[in-house]
Amino acid sequence: MTPIRVLVCTVGLVIALAPMAASAQDLSAQHLADELANANAQMQDAMAQADAVNAQTQLNIANDRMIALLDSEALRQHQLDNSANGMAIEQITRALANAARQQGDFNARNELGIAQIKAAALVEHADATVANALAQGRPDEIANAHAQSQLMHTIADTITSVMAESSMSSAKIHGEQVADGIHTAGIAEMANASAMGANDLFAADLALSDGVTAATSESIAGSAKASDILADATASLANARAFSAATTAAAEEAAAVLDALRR
Repeated sequence: MTPIRVLVCTVGLVIALAPMAASAQDLSAQHLADELANANAQMQDAMAQADAVNAQTQLNIANDRMIALLDSEALRQHQLDNSANGMAIEQITRALANAARQQGDFNARNELGIAQIKAAALVEHADATVANALAQGRPDEIANAHAQSQLMHTIADTITSVMAESSMSSAKIHGEQVADGIHTAGIAEMANASAMGANDLFAADLALSDGVTAATSESIAGSAKASDILADATASLANARAFSAATTAAAEEAAAVLDALRR
């Protein structure tokens, strides 16, 4: 029975190795050694490629973070510039508003001075008329002059009191209105700059967040690419080792069978 079994094994081995022979593969020890050496070289090359990918990934991550930082700093500087401009405009308009109020006060004093000059002229004319009538000694003219003098004094008092106060008040109100119009525009500009500054700060924070997201994405993509390269090379090396081991075992088994047949 033993020779029959040996014959069967031999036939089976020949059948098993027939596809390899049909594909014209070189199964010599040198060829297998070359295949293993090639697989090891590919593995070394893959490791170098993976290192290069990882280095490029780190560079990309650093670039993403630096770009995000520069964008964020630019937005923050823009916010500071806007705020500074808004404050400067508000201060300028405040100074102009104060000047308008002072001009209103000055105009009010001018109105009072003009009223006093007009009143003084009326009183002076009335007094001169009375003096002239007294000099002439005519009772009717004297009485008429006194009556006109009282009227002129009343008018003068009205000019220096009610009318002057009205003119002064109007001048001050006008100055205040001009001042409010000027300063209101400055306050609005400062508020607008503050709002724009808040938007810039939000955009700056968003730029930093986007940089972190981009860096994370680069890290994941780079790691995956390097892993794929190493995985392919590892699989190729493992296949080469397995094929070499299987081929060596088959050759050893065939040798053993032939040796048994010779006996």
